[in-house]
Amino acid sequence: MSCPERQNSGVGYHMRRTVGLALPMVASRLGIVAMSTVDVLVLGQAGTGQLADYILGQAIQNSLVSMVVGLMLGVPVLVARETGAGNEGAAGRVWRRGISLGAAFGLVLCIALQFVEPLYLASGQEPELASRAARITGILSVGLPFIAIFFVCTSFMEALERPWFGLIAMLIGTVVNLALNLVLVFGVGPVPELGARGCALATALTSALLAAGSVWYIRFHSTERRRFGIIDAPERAKNAPDAAEQLAIGSASGGAFLFEAAAQAVLTALVGWLGMVGLAAHGVLHQFLAIPFMTAYGIAGATQVRVSNAWGRGDGDGARLAGWTGLGLALCVCGTLALAVATNRDAALALFTGQAEVQAAAAPVLMWVLFATMFDGGQVVLSNACRGRGDSWAPTLINLVSYWFLMVPLAWALAILDGRGLSGIYQAILLASVTAMTALCLRFHVQVRSTQPAGITLPA
Repeated sequence: MSCPERQNSGVGYHMRRTVGLALPMVASRLGIVAMSTVDVLVLGQAGTGQLADYILGQAIQNSLVSMVVGLMLGVPVLVARETGAGNEGAAGRVWRRGISLGAAFGLVLCIALQFVEPLYLASGQEPELASRAARITGILSVGLPFIAIFFVCTSFMEALERPWFGLIAMLIGTVVNLALNLVLVFGVGPVPELGARGCALATALTSALLAAGSVWYIRFHSTERRRFGIIDAPERAKNAPDAAEQLAIGSASGGAFLFEAAAQAVLTALVGWLGMVGLAAHGVLHQFLAIPFMTAYGIAGATQVRVSNAWGRGDGDGARLAGWTGLGLALCVCGTLALAVATNRDAALALFTGQAEVQAAAAPVLMWVLFATMFDGGQVVLSNACRGRGDSWAPTLINLVSYWFLMVPLAWALAILDGRGLSGIYQAILLASVTAMTALCLRFHVQVRSTQPAGITLPA
């Protein structure tokens, strides 16, 4: 990286660079939420039962999607670090390796999820609901290998500071997903009405199209294929990070993502004990948590790239400012979104469901959701900042403690034992997110007090 990058070290400079990189990344993350929101909107019109089946059926799938995404985080971390250190030819080898690993992990999980019904029964669900949810999970899981490949491609381009690729892809994917939903959920012509199963099939098909299109573009149409070693160029990739380091970063990140997402799946199972209306209300409320989270996740991706670049060139002050700038930006954005929803509560809920009983169940819980968005967004930015600095396992342990040892038992105690229902679920999420963000603030502060010279691999 050039000397001017080191010299421009003020907060304003880092804010401009982070915002410029984050805007399209935020938009692409919101595109992921938009696909999920389309599912909720369409199934909300199909009926409370269809929506409840889908919300429960995607719970396990979503936790494993998060794990797969985490397993692939070695790609953007290493690509950003190596290009920051001037080793651009290594990027393509990291990308190709990520494609192979993502496809393999996704396929194994897809096969395993075809036999998930006993797990739903063990969680205490009614047999008929467990059977329907298991069918949804099995269909959704077909998309897992493609989701992994698509994430590798988009995060690779983002690490090269070309984030518009992911945004354009997600815009196309959202339109395709909506069209497929309308056809498969309600039935058109010879296509039968499939309800929640049709919604799951639409998601899997859209994931496959996005993955195929992304690989095709990067491999055959990227204008800098040779510069970054996308076309096989052994002489330019001879100093690429080895597979063990890529797997180590991915394993730690995947574990952290799995702990948090699996804990959310357990919460969804607890909500299942509250009945169909509770499940449907949870599906609506989760949109108000997911949209700010994915906004913060986009900022987190930009923050990770900025921190990794600074780490690669040995710039300790740059890494520190990049991380804290990303956190401040995420808190401001999440707070603004929460305030906008709070001042338009009824209209916001009506957007996601026309069912009066679902709106009535969701309305008193919404404020707890909005409080949680600030801290949930902050913790994901700090997690990515730590990983951008090469610190993989500490965020994983913090996620484990916050979301499994604290959030899950607290949710059970508040929602079930104390009888608070959905309010207890989101109160537990709030407290766990506050704990995670506080611990990660302290961890990042310790990590950026010193920086190893560029090109040296830090211990996990």
